[in-house]
Amino acid sequence: MHTLLLLAFFQAATAPQGVPLRSGCSGDDPLIASLRPDDRVEVQTALSGDSLTCYKISVIRDQSTLTGYVLGESLSAISIFVHRRERASEESAKLEARMAREATRIKTPANEPTKPSDPLVSTQFEDFTGRDSMGKLVSLSGLRGRATIITFWSPASPRSIAELTHTLPLYNQFHKNGLAAVGVSMDPKSAHISESLDDITLPWPQMADQSGLASRYHIDPRAGKTLVLDASHRIVAAGPMGPEIVKAVQQLLDAPASQ
Repeated sequence: MHTLLLLAFFQAATAPQGVPLRSGCSGDDPLIASLRPDDRVEVQTALSGDSLTCYKISVIRDQSTLTGYVLGESLSAISIFVHRRERASEESAKLEARMAREATRIKTPANEPTKPSDPLVSTQFEDFTGRDSMGKLVSLSGLRGRATIITFWSPASPRSIAELTHTLPLYNQFHKNGLAAVGVSMDPKSAHISESLDDITLPWPQMADQSGLASRYHIDPRAGKTLVLDASHRIVAAGPMGPEIVKAVQQLLDAPASQ
């Protein structure tokens, strides 16, 4: 299912004449090519752009492949990609609702925790490697936290930037107890991180999402999201920064180190 969401290959998809393929998600980024009607388009992932949603695509042309970024949904291949992703999200929401209705039929003991509502909970977060805004190599396994918070945010979204900065008190309180953190900017350009946080100092690394992490875990590029991982990188909480995130971190750090 993830593969279908992240990679839509359309052999017959054609591009309107003159749609620009750029080196990044900004309208000011250099032009790589102007797409032709006979180009075959492979949509890889959706990212956050300056004003329009940005899509990373590959274009197969004359037995060679060009990779770059397109703003908006003017390409038919992108429109189909978006439609399929929305349909998958609707099906996921229907499944969650059905599971919630079924759960109400089962009497749960008072001392048993309630089932999580976010479908990411209990998912294993795969290891990743990238470079932070200073060019330093960052990997999930290298953080070595007893608990780890990953905050997805967008330089184009003040709401998601607030989500990122609101984790600072939590980090300051529990970092010495084993809490690690990393911020993932849903913009592939590292320079946009520094531009967005020029007057904000955060003591944990911020890296640009150049591999489609946000799309892989179905993060809305306009809203952002915070995930809490245990030591084995299983997601134990997901959602906006708030009491549930704090509680999940506290429970992980209060547990015996062997667990």
